[in-house]
Parts: sequence; C-alpha cells; structure tokens
Amino acid sequence: MSLFITRDDDMTIELDEKLTRALALAVSQHPRANLQQLARAAGTSKATLYRISPTREGVIKLLTERSRRHMQQALDQASLMQPPFEVALHRLAENVIAERELYLFWTAALWVNLSDVRDEAPEGYVPSFFSNTLEAFFLQGQKAGVFRIDMPARWLAKSYDFLLYAAIESVQRGEIATLGMSEMVNKMFMRGAGADSSDRADV
Repeated sequence: MSLFITRDDDMTIELDEKLTRALALAVSQHPRANLQQLARAAGTSKATLYRISPTREGVIKLLTERSRRHMQQALDQASLMQPPFEVALHRLAENVIAERELYLFWTAALWVNLSDVRDEAPEGYVPSFFSNTLEAFFLQGQKAGVFRIDMPARWLAKSYDFLLYAAIESVQRGEIATLGMSEMVNKMFMRGAGADSSDRADV
C-alpha cells in the first residue's frame, strides 16, 4: 500500500507503508533526532527523506496526519458502542496493533512536543479524541454493568491506553511475542476493570 502526499510546494510524492512505519518508529524512539539521524534510524537515505520533505518539521507533520488517521480508523472499525463491550474492546486492540508503529508515534506526539527539538521536557499525558472516545465507551460500559463503577471512566481509559502502549513497546523490544498480544492486553485489563473484578479489589 502506498500513500500519496501533497507537499506545501504542491509537489505530490509517494510514501510507501513500510517507510511510513519505519519513520514513525524512528521518531518515537528518537524524538529529538534531526533529519539525517531519522533517515539512518529508518533505514533509508537522507536524500530519499528529503524528497518526502526537506525539513524535519515536514516529516513530523506527515506522520502526525497519518497516525491521526490510523487512530480514527481504529476507533471507527471497532464500533465501540456496539455490544458486547468486551468484543468491541478486542476489536479496538486488534485495529490499533495492526499498525503499532503509528500508535507509538501517536503516543510520543502526545507526551513530547516533537516540533521543538530543543525542548527535552515531557508534556505528560494529554487527552485526545482517542482517549475521549475511550472514556465515553467505558462510561457506557459502566452503565451497562460491564465495567466496575468504583473507578472513574477516565481512569479506565488512561489505564487501557497505557496497557496498550506497554504491550506494543514490549513487542518492539522483543520482550513478548506479537501473536496473542491483543488477547493478553484485554485479559489483563478485564481482570482488573471488569464488573466482577470489584469483588476481588481488596484481596
């Protein structure tokens, strides 16, 4: 699959999926890298990267747009408000993990100001349309008696988001296998957030 991108100078270039993921991973792992360092980390040449965008800011903008589209598609295809809620959550995990490099970039962009290479201070967790949708999903699930009600829906949303990140980051480090990752994430989450798990909260 290839992506056709129109640059600010109205020049249309082709960016394949493999390079998109490689660049997304490179930025997430090296958020302060310059254009040449990003090219090296992504396994491509600076000349190739320059044809995509002559500036680091242009690459960040391109990846931001692509990762935002991925996260929105993951939500749309999960049909979160279509019960059963546990199955919808599994669909979401599968969709996000399908292009996990873009999720890692998305998370990095929320935590760090990627546009400023001089700023080393993390911004912390920033709510987004993804986390807001998750929060609404868990609130509905609480009303339906699926998720425990002694924890705020926002906390459940953040917890699930962090668990997804931990799993995907662990896969990149070779600590766990990709196969069965979504099942592992959802099983761990539901054992802590499921309505029946509140009975074991004090154990």
